Amino acid sequence: MTVRRFMICLLFGVLWLYAGTADAQHQLLPEIPQQHSYNIKDEGAIGDGKTLNTVFIQNALDKARTSGGIVVVPKGVFRCGPLTMYSKTNLILEEGAVLTLTSEIEGFPVADNRYLNFINVNNATDIKISGKGTLDGQGSIWWQRFINKEITARRPQMVFISNSSKIEVEGITFLNPPNTHLSLKNTSEVYIHGITISAPEKSKNTDGINISARNCLIEKCNISTGDDNIAINFGNKQAAADGQECRNIVIRDCYFGHGHGLSIGSYTSGGLSNLAVSRCVFEGTTSAIRIKTARGRGGLVENISYSDISIKDVKWPIFISEYYPKEPAAPQDDTVTQAGERTPEYRNISLKNIKVTGAGEALKIWGLPESPVKSLYFSNVTVEAILGVQLYHVKDAVFESCRFSSRKGERVSTFKADFKGSL
Repeated sequence: MTVRRFMICLLFGVLWLYAGTADAQHQLLPEIPQQHSYNIKDEGAIGDGKTLNTVFIQNALDKARTSGGIVVVPKGVFRCGPLTMYSKTNLILEEGAVLTLTSEIEGFPVADNRYLNFINVNNATDIKISGKGTLDGQGSIWWQRFINKEITARRPQMVFISNSSKIEVEGITFLNPPNTHLSLKNTSEVYIHGITISAPEKSKNTDGINISARNCLIEKCNISTGDDNIAINFGNKQAAADGQECRNIVIRDCYFGHGHGLSIGSYTSGGLSNLAVSRCVFEGTTSAIRIKTARGRGGLVENISYSDISIKDVKWPIFISEYYPKEPAAPQDDTVTQAGERTPEYRNISLKNIKVTGAGEALKIWGLPESPVKSLYFSNVTVEAILGVQLYHVKDAVFESCRFSSRKGERVSTFKADFKGSL
């Protein structure tokens, strides 16, 4: 074994040690005063699916804002408009409870060219949304109006949480949002578990979970959407964020149905370090393991591990690219561009015990000429696909006990790819 290969293996040994440690980590859970409880029916809400209950439900949330406590949505169908939650509040949707967003777009409140989100949380601590009930965004009319270009403001997201910490989302079902189901921006100490997210495959921009967070665990979720099942998205195209916006994220024991897979990007300028994904199943998604960004959107993405993953009937099962939305026709068509603060940089990415069947393309890794994808480690990765492997602008990659089979075209295509081991 060469010195360089030894160092690469040592590096990924450390990374797998991190993944094992992260797998056992616990987030700081929200602390909610239990002595105060507010039932929305006591405020006048009627669960007949017709009455508009915005004022009644917001009254209960406002009371919890003062004292902290629990806001209960009992069995019934409660129609309402946009709501705001505050610190030290647990919104509980009991079994049989359905909170539905009004589908009356005319007169729906707008601010800064955005329709207000269904449930909005900002600058808060100790937030919990839980129970066996359902949040229904009634998104179909919004999707159709968007397709017809009848609305120009950004459609409401189902739950939007920003600049907040100690957040837990447990048990509930999300259905058919006008836009994203659950969005968390600049958050910390996040625990999402046991939720179901569902929207039609052709629904527009219905990401399941769109998140930027520090110290986050997502587990035991079932997600099928019309866009990314989970998108880890951080930074923006105007300026790179200070420090790392995303770090120490664990995703495990999740099922991903139709949708665009588990994506990092397309904005990565905020930085991501320490992501461990394990024991997940992808079935019928467009992509599965997906990292995407572009010049002008990029930043450092490092210490990423995927292990014990099953991928079935996915067009692009492993797709890592520093181009977005599409790659050049051929890697040699691009030339070196001067690197800057928003040049993509990927390094220290490992995949272990990955099984792929029914794939469209076996493996796609496209680095930039000025910033190759660095330090990749594949162990026990088996892929059955129609088309073969593409390795372009890759440095220090190791393949151990891997098998990539394809039925058409060139089985392995490389361009300025530095790798060891057998494909």
